[in-house]
Amino acid sequence: MRSNKSGKLLSLTILFIFVIFLLSVVWTLRSDTKIARMVPLILVLILAILSFIHYKPASKTKQQPLFVPKRFGIGISVNPNNPTGRLFWYLVFAVIMILIIVVAFSN
Repeated sequence: MRSNKSGKLLSLTILFIFVIFLLSVVWTLRSDTKIARMVPLILVLILAILSFIHYKPASKTKQQPLFVPKRFGIGISVNPNNPTGRLFWYLVFAVIMILIIVVAFSN
């Protein structure tokens, strides 16, 4: 029961951050400041971290598939418990962090 509540809370948090992300993209289109360009990237990083937590399965077996069905909706997701999937998630985090740093220190 507890995990179901935490799953719903995590899903609502992801949805809330996504709505803020969309609003920040509109704000970015209207202004051209550094902070306006950084906010969407920071929100994408937060969404990626929350998605990683959300899709990380509770059971840990030695052989995990690379792709797993989405917990909600239709489709598949990269499994963070598979070594290749974990590498993929870390690469996504690294690319987002590099983009944040580039935007922060650009003219």
